[in-house]
Amino acid sequence: IINLLSKKVDTTMANKMQQKAMRYGSVINRVIEETEQTQEKLDPMFKELKTKLDAQDMASLSADRYNEIRQGFAAGTQTYDELLQQLNQAQAPARLMGNHHLLVAAFSDFVKGCQAMTESLHDDQSVDVDQFAQAEKDQDDATERLSKYLTKIGALA
Repeated sequence: IINLLSKKVDTTMANKMQQKAMRYGSVINRVIEETEQTQEKLDPMFKELKTKLDAQDMASLSADRYNEIRQGFAAGTQTYDELLQQLNQAQAPARLMGNHHLLVAAFSDFVKGCQAMTESLHDDQSVDVDQFAQAEKDQDDATERLSKYLTKIGALA
């Protein structure tokens, strides 16, 4: 009887651990999907702005379009911040805890880069080019780290 009870307890524990892992996986998948969807919306705006900056041709960008891009960046940053909160609240299984914390830190750095890029776009339709470039670099670095930690989490899960 003791052996049967211990097997039942082990099975119950395993089920709870599996459920926790499944819930965690769902959060990760949702965060990544929403991040990708947001990036798809923002990418054309980023490319348009980057092209104008590289050509030093901001004057050809209408004020309405510039404001639309600024608002898009601000809304995207808000979405990323909300996704960061979801990641922060996710309950990672014990074996993924270290990589989860690294993932959250990388996503936080990504959000900070997005915020810095948004802040580089000023009301008077001028852009702090150095801040914009640094924000782009910071986002790229954070994205590489995100990919690395997602791969590790996927391998361990």
